[in-house]
Amino acid sequence: MTHAFYAATSSVLLSLTLAFAQPALAADAANGDKLAKRWCAECHVVSEGQPRAQADAPSFASISAGRRIPEIASFLRQSHPQMPDMNLSRDEIADLIAYMHTLAPPIEPAPSSPVKDDYKPPSRG
Repeated sequence: MTHAFYAATSSVLLSLTLAFAQPALAADAANGDKLAKRWCAECHVVSEGQPRAQADAPSFASISAGRRIPEIASFLRQSHPQMPDMNLSRDEIADLIAYMHTLAPPIEPAPSSPVKDDYKPPSRG
């Protein structure tokens, strides 16, 4: 077996891995919207057009404003007494989070500090 054979085999395996992994990485915000309206809208405000919810639960926009994806995903994987046991799949959780992020306010860029072009090193002496 030559080095070229190992390189070619590794390249093919990497390509196949990426080809099959790519669809799993893409979340579907439109499906998240449907899930939110079906499972969550009774207690949470899940869209801009929804005037209010029946419970004192945070809106999806406020949940996603913090943009803490691991915390949101972990929360949705567990059952909670106040919430129905939705038994969501990982893809459905990713879809819900993708939808939540469509409601989040835009991230403001950090203000840049002015750059001084007239810098002169201190004189010695």
